[in-house]
Amino acid sequence: MAGMFVTAWWWPRELDNGRWVKLGVGILVLEFILIHAGGFLNAYSAQKAGWDRTWRLIALTAFYTLFGVGFALAFQSWWLLGSFALVMTGRLWSVFAGQTNMDRAISQRRVVASVMLYLVLVFATLFLPVPRGGLNEPLLNEVWPARKTGAWERQPERALAMGAAYFLFLGLVELRPPRKLPPPFKVT
Repeated sequence: MAGMFVTAWWWPRELDNGRWVKLGVGILVLEFILIHAGGFLNAYSAQKAGWDRTWRLIALTAFYTLFGVGFALAFQSWWLLGSFALVMTGRLWSVFAGQTNMDRAISQRRVVASVMLYLVLVFATLFLPVPRGGLNEPLLNEVWPARKTGAWERQPERALAMGAAYFLFLGLVELRPPRKLPPPFKVT
């Protein structure tokens, strides 16, 4: 995924003739919701199975689905909606199928790493200079003519740089297995 972001940033025409510039920003917006949902779902995986937990999971999933559909419509991308559905299906499956303590520890570490990386990299790419790469105004006006005034829309190179770093570092975190089991998240 990091490679896709680097390619969209430096050689935007190589990915779907530049369409990936807008899609990359959409992926990062959707990732924010997936991070949030991952924290709650990981907490519910530690709870005892039952109707109360099931109904809470259904309500939570419906709530996040509204965001997933909204973002897919805003970015005009069925790919975003499909990605959201696949990730959420896998996460829900892991909650209902049950997880070992080690599985929960790995999920918990991913959630914490995702939150920290996302926040740090968003601020870093907003306040530090980021090269334009292969993006220029004529290209952006062609591949994303309806851009608004948000920082990532005006300067999508910031989002693409953030996505490249985020997915690279998150992949490195996932390569290293946890040394010990942390205490589980608790939802009250």
